[in-house]
Amino acid sequence: MSLGTKLKQLRQNKNWSQADAAYRLDISQPAYNKWETDQAKPNIDKLGKIAEVFEIEIQDLFNNDSTVIISNNTFETSNIVYPKDSTINMQSPEIIESILKNHEQMSKLIEAQNKLIENLLKK
Repeated sequence: MSLGTKLKQLRQNKNWSQADAAYRLDISQPAYNKWETDQAKPNIDKLGKIAEVFEIEIQDLFNNDSTVIISNNTFETSNIVYPKDSTINMQSPEIIESILKNHEQMSKLIEAQNKLIENLLKK
């Protein structure tokens, strides 16, 4: 599902117009419309604001395959693309919390995978 489709669903779940959502995100309605129609992508700062306004986790905006495409792409690492105009503050509590949450999820996956391998070896 595209980011635009997700934004539209989130907005409709709140019973907001595009103008309502744009106002809450501190952008113009035409700019918001471009996001919903996938004609433009929000920058990394606006992704945080979207998550806050719609009361969701930022990763809920991402595709299921963890690919994140943000405007002004230049730096790629694994499947995440960061905007060149953004400075990422690695001391940010939100970034640290997100990294820790991802680490916890990876640990759980590895643990489950190990249990599966153990069970397969016992058979």
